[in-house]
Amino acid sequence: MSSMIEPQLKYHVFSDKIMDTVVNFQVLKLKDSFYVWIGSSNKLGNVTVAMPTKFSSVPSGSVLLGPSDSHCLTIAQRLAKKTGRQVFVSGTVDYNQLMLPLIEKRIGQELQNFPEKFYDPS
Repeated sequence: MSSMIEPQLKYHVFSDKIMDTVVNFQVLKLKDSFYVWIGSSNKLGNVTVAMPTKFSSVPSGSVLLGPSDSHCLTIAQRLAKKTGRQVFVSGTVDYNQLMLPLIEKRIGQELQNFPEKFYDPS
């Protein structure tokens, strides 16, 4: 008889109304990293990645898909710095200077309240 294997991918979803826009958040917890999708539509949008490096206090980051001026990269770098993990972020929200800090704050609240949904703290 075979034993049960614990799934390596975990999925977490939450939503919030930010400046009259319903913003959906989806977190895919991976083995040593996590992926966050932020959106108000059902499109993938930009895809970015950031990871901590021993050479700089600012995590190294790159836009994998979409325009190079992506706000997702900023979010990915901040999450990578905060968690010490490789972080992928994508999104379709129409970011503006007022909305971006509120989105980051909401992700930060979820990360603080449920860190195990993003990564395995060690």
